[in-house]
Amino acid sequence: MHTIKGGAGFLGLEPIVETSHKAEDILCKLRNAEFVISPAINDLLLKAADKIREYLKKAENQEALEPDNELLSQLEYVLKNPNKYYDKSATHHKSATVSNQPISSKEEEIETSEESSDDPVSRLLKKYGFEHLIGKSIEEILEELVLMPPSERPEGLIQELDALINGTSSKSTAESSKKEEEIAKDKIATSQMEAKVATSTQVSHDKVAHDQESSKKPEKQEPPKQAQAADAHSRTQPPKEKEEEKVLRIDVQKIEALMNLVGELVLDRNRLVKVVSTIMQSASENSEQIKGLDDLESVLSSIDRIVGDLQVAVMKTRMQPVKRLFQKFPRVVRDLAKLLNKQIELITEGEDTEMDKSVLEKLEEPLIHIIRNSVDHGIEPPEERELLGKPRTGVIKLKAYYQGDRIIIVIEDDGRGIDIDKVKKKALEKGIISQDRLEKMTEKEVLSLIFHPGFSTADQVSEVSGRGVGMDVVMNTVMNFRGTIDIETQKGKGTKVIMAFPLTVGIIRALMVSISNRNFAIPIYSVLEIIQQENATITTVSGEDVLILRESTIPLINLADVLGIRNSKIGYVIISQLGNQRVSFTVEELYGDEEIVVKPLGKIFGEIEGISGATITGDGNVVLILDLAGILKRISNSARV
Repeated sequence: MHTIKGGAGFLGLEPIVETSHKAEDILCKLRNAEFVISPAINDLLLKAADKIREYLKKAENQEALEPDNELLSQLEYVLKNPNKYYDKSATHHKSATVSNQPISSKEEEIETSEESSDDPVSRLLKKYGFEHLIGKSIEEILEELVLMPPSERPEGLIQELDALINGTSSKSTAESSKKEEEIAKDKIATSQMEAKVATSTQVSHDKVAHDQESSKKPEKQEPPKQAQAADAHSRTQPPKEKEEEKVLRIDVQKIEALMNLVGELVLDRNRLVKVVSTIMQSASENSEQIKGLDDLESVLSSIDRIVGDLQVAVMKTRMQPVKRLFQKFPRVVRDLAKLLNKQIELITEGEDTEMDKSVLEKLEEPLIHIIRNSVDHGIEPPEERELLGKPRTGVIKLKAYYQGDRIIIVIEDDGRGIDIDKVKKKALEKGIISQDRLEKMTEKEVLSLIFHPGFSTADQVSEVSGRGVGMDVVMNTVMNFRGTIDIETQKGKGTKVIMAFPLTVGIIRALMVSISNRNFAIPIYSVLEIIQQENATITTVSGEDVLILRESTIPLINLADVLGIRNSKIGYVIISQLGNQRVSFTVEELYGDEEIVVKPLGKIFGEIEGISGATITGDGNVVLILDLAGILKRISNSARV
């Protein structure tokens, strides 16, 4: 608030100055423990912050700023009557009563007695008309005054306050009033004399007069006012550390260009590994002794390590702590809880966990949807929680952590959980799924229906939720960044939403497969299990191919049929986790995993559902990267048609 006030004052944005100034005074009193914060005061401070944001938007658009007199009077009332500010709906003017309780004459007597026993600093502030600074330290007051425009700066007050800092008023109580008046007179005389020196053309005459006046005073000559204020300010600041953090601001486009170059280097590294491997194998088969082959292998190993380290280093330049994202949600939870008359505590963990900037920027909206659902549908009202034997205050946990090469974000609440039967009922009512298909679905698959567009379990539409818009947006965002999302729920205990994302979106490990001699890449993080064809139990249920795995039924998709490839055989079955649903895919051959660089298809091809991009393998071939979630969506859309 102090910084905003100074900047707004410099730019002449008076409504911002007034609002931030009064809010700062309240915060100073809270910091100094002059009164205890209450929900009503907290609401008022947040209201002031929102108003300042509103002013800033108007200032950006060159709109006129009008002061909010009601807000200013409320802030002023808190400053003068902090212990009476209970109900924010009451009138908060100077003559107001709070909670219909008038200020008693006894309280007025106490206030009058407090004024009569003002300390010297308070009396000086009242003398010069700066009562709003009462309660702050002398150093803070001086800093405040020095920040004022030169034309409005009270030099006499600055001098007298500086005299108090230097100990000129540390006398006995009986002598302090008389001495203060004498000091004030001396200061005023000195100030007037200095002004004459600055404006008079008779420099020598004034200099003699000034010297004579100075010789009459035994006290030492004071340093310049700016030096005094700077010295007072320096005494309030902690000594700066010698070693400060070095930060270099770099354009994002430059980081993107560097990432692309590293990607090309990774591709060439893969090709070099392939070439050297071929040479080594040929030499071994022919029992040839090729000079320098051992050195070449050693150099390749070193290059492989350096390129890997460089890749990690460049990747880290794109990483940012999730704290930047998490710090936006306490206010969201607070406002929603207040709107719904619920008591909710938000706990954040793992704020130092870092993830790719491009992913972080797109996660705010999905997380808001999930948190709003937890507040509205999940956490029960306080009275209901008491009847259930739960604490009146519900808890929502938002945490992030690493798990292998993935970043996990979890949103968990201790509310009522998701009613599976209600989800089934709503899905049937909306025609999302048939009764036959629903009976064969597992609990996980039923929960996945929540992500269907237009689905909502709310019985009534409110301003918070119930329109069926949100969770499908969450799923699309997660899938766009090759992430996964899972829901765990227990009726009466709570719900947990788990999202997993790759550390980087540009370079990934992929499983290399082939279908009828055509090579494809499948991101390795979407692969749960691989089964050879002879060990797989494949059957047909309701006209659809399914895989029977450990007594569970998993839908089976033949990739050759989806991609329009003929004369293919089934060699392996790949089981993948897509959202809340497990799906199996058939391929012909496997060639192991490889680190690949994801390249977009470009404007000519555009976006193709089921293909997330392309890459160049170690042997120089261009290979398409399959998006299994996109393929599943493509099949679902075709089935509806």
